[in-house]
Amino acid sequence: MARILKMPFDITSRVAATTAPQDVLAEDAATFDVLRRMREDILCCVLKPNQRLRFGELRQRYDTSVGTLREALSHLVSEGLARTEAGRGFSVAPISLADFLDLSELRVYLETRTLADAIRHGTDAWEAEIVSAYFLLSKLKAPRIDDPVAAKREWGKRHKRFHDSLVATCTSPWSLHFRSELFDQAQRYHWLKVIHARSKRPDEHLELRDAALARDVDLACRLIENHIRTTVEQVASEVPGLTMDAGRTGRRRKA
Repeated sequence: MARILKMPFDITSRVAATTAPQDVLAEDAATFDVLRRMREDILCCVLKPNQRLRFGELRQRYDTSVGTLREALSHLVSEGLARTEAGRGFSVAPISLADFLDLSELRVYLETRTLADAIRHGTDAWEAEIVSAYFLLSKLKAPRIDDPVAAKREWGKRHKRFHDSLVATCTSPWSLHFRSELFDQAQRYHWLKVIHARSKRPDEHLELRDAALARDVDLACRLIENHIRTTVEQVASEVPGLTMDAGRTGRRRKA
């Protein structure tokens, strides 16, 4: 598989110092490597919603120590991707249709805001990254439920890279931070849609690419809003077992 390259420019060098949270996933340390891998497995639904995260199984899966796992899990709890309960340990955060609807409404606001600003401040390097990210994404088919974990991770990385490239020149670090948090939260629902959806959709990523490169703010914002809302509709109608209440969903799965 092609190696995912780093962005060819660093937007942080073009904005004032900010107190927006540090991106620890970019750090080169054993703890953050385990965190990245666990995070990808949660986002790809390899580690399923409500699944208990037992240290014995995690140590074998990630070949690491309990201390490193605890630190990684603490990060995941702070991100809302894992839960901890006294006396019961850790588990993957639950999902619900109500949660997806809530975060999707916020995504519409932040995705359109950051995309509009990015287009207004776009550079040649920004355009080149959008073209490159789309090309790499288009080389892979959306994974299926029985595909290897590595294939799911790779597609997920390329999908995120494309969407990140669209907003990379946005000048608001805080907007980018919260937009990224919401994008990742939505990824679990997106994976369920990829696995279970029956209806086919046009290449919306191509449409987004072309609108951004044309510097058409209004069209690009309409497309990204439609992209989000259509996914919500597909998840609501085609993903089995997803209810409005995460608690009921979790208890039913344990039965």
